[in-house]
Amino acid sequence: MPMGSLEEQLRPQLLSGLAYERLLEEIISGRLPPGHRLRLDLLAHSWSVSRTPVREALQRLADLRLVHVSPNAGTRVAEWTIHDMIERAEIIGRLLTIGTLDTVTRRSADAAAAPAIPLTLPPMSGCELTDYLDVAGFLIEREFDRLGERVVRDYAEPLRLFLAAETMHRHGVDLEPGRERRRALLGTALGSIRRDDPAAAHRALSALSAAVVEALESAPGTSA
Repeated sequence: MPMGSLEEQLRPQLLSGLAYERLLEEIISGRLPPGHRLRLDLLAHSWSVSRTPVREALQRLADLRLVHVSPNAGTRVAEWTIHDMIERAEIIGRLLTIGTLDTVTRRSADAAAAPAIPLTLPPMSGCELTDYLDVAGFLIEREFDRLGERVVRDYAEPLRLFLAAETMHRHGVDLEPGRERRRALLGTALGSIRRDDPAAAHRALSALSAAVVEALESAPGTSA
């Protein structure tokens, strides 16, 4: 296949992905607030792309409930709140807990058969919340394959953008309380993974997932 043909096939996918990432960041950061009208032609013109990648990006965001498409009102940023991000954090935590528990069960059953292959973790940034999402994404993708990839794309990445300091401040979230405990739990989880102790990693990651949700629930108006 000629290279030009390959580039022609990849270009729409790349443009759609770039449009999606840009719109996602603008929405999560609040620069495109809920209710803001998203005009397909204007977005395509401002980014010097055709309508197709922008339309595909808007559809992906609609699937994530971050964009609302109405025949009468047009396409607008959806009325999302911090509760949507808490829900994403809870789903990530549940899948991470299930995944590490399955790993514990398998490794316990296979322990006599062959030694486990150590995991190569992604590099850590020093921010416990970002590093938690990196580890969670790595383990969820490893355990759930294509479903895991979708979870990381649709749940972890929006949450990662939401955890930016300015966005947290705008939503009234104070991440300082509990930070040392989250760091300690992350350190325990990483150490357990490196020692090939999935049971200890499972306990630490379960507690860390709950601590992340607890941090997000510190925002005003999130209590039950």
